[in-house]
Amino acid sequence: MILALSRVCGASASPLKILCTPDEIRLQCFMKYFTEEMKVNWYHKDAKIASSEHMRVGGSEEMAWLKICEPTEKDKGRYTFEIFDGKNNHQRSLDLSGQAFDEAFAEFQQLKAAAFAERNRGKVLGGLPDVVTIMEGKTLNLTCTVFGNPDPDVVWFKNDRDIELSDHFLVKVEQAKYVSMTIKGVTSEDSGKYSIHVKNKYGGEKIDVTVSVYKHGEKIPDVVLPQQAKPKLIPASASSPSQ
Repeated sequence: MILALSRVCGASASPLKILCTPDEIRLQCFMKYFTEEMKVNWYHKDAKIASSEHMRVGGSEEMAWLKICEPTEKDKGRYTFEIFDGKNNHQRSLDLSGQAFDEAFAEFQQLKAAAFAERNRGKVLGGLPDVVTIMEGKTLNLTCTVFGNPDPDVVWFKNDRDIELSDHFLVKVEQAKYVSMTIKGVTSEDSGKYSIHVKNKYGGEKIDVTVSVYKHGEKIPDVVLPQQAKPKLIPASASSPSQ
C-alpha cells in the first residue's frame, strides 16, 4: 500500500520550491499525498540529511519539506528530495547557491529582522476604552500597561497636540510599564480626542480615546457602549504629530 502510494506521489511530485520565514529557509515539494511512512530522503551535496535542530525534515498532507534553520553560507549547494517506491527513485533537485541562495538569505534576514522588531516594538497591552462619557467635575483616570524592549517612550496628546502637564493634567509612568493619565475636575473644555503614543527604536503604536464631558443635570449623551480601543501602528521612523 505504501509503495503504491509512493509511486503515485513520486510521479506527481512538483519541482522543489523555496519559502522563507523569520526562522528558516524552507524547501518544499508538493504532491498528491504525503505521509512520513513513505520512504523518503533529503540530500545536500549528495550527503543524506538526518533531521536535526539545524536541518528539520518533515511534511504535511500534500507536501514534504526541509527546514534549514538559521541558515549560513555553509548551507549553499544542491539539495535533492527522493521518494523510493520499491522499484524506482523519484527525485527532485534544486541548486541553492549563487543568486538563488543570496535572494533567499536576504529575504530570510529581512523577515527575521521584521519579526524581531514586531516582538520588541512599543505596545499598549490593553486597558483603554475607545469612548469615555463623564460628568463635569468628576475625575477621569485612564490607565493601561505598555511594553517594549528597550523601554518605550510614552507621550499623551489631546487633539494631536502636546498636553501641558499641571495639577489638572497628571501623567504617571511606573516601572516603565504602568501608565496613567488623570484629569482632575473635568470641564466641557476637556472633551476631545486623547491619544497615547508608545514607541521605541523598533516602532510602536498609538491608541485614541474620545472623551465626552456633560454637565450635571444634563441628559447623558447617547453613545455606543465603550469597547477596548484598537491600536494603530507607528513606524520606527515616524515623528510625533506636534512636530
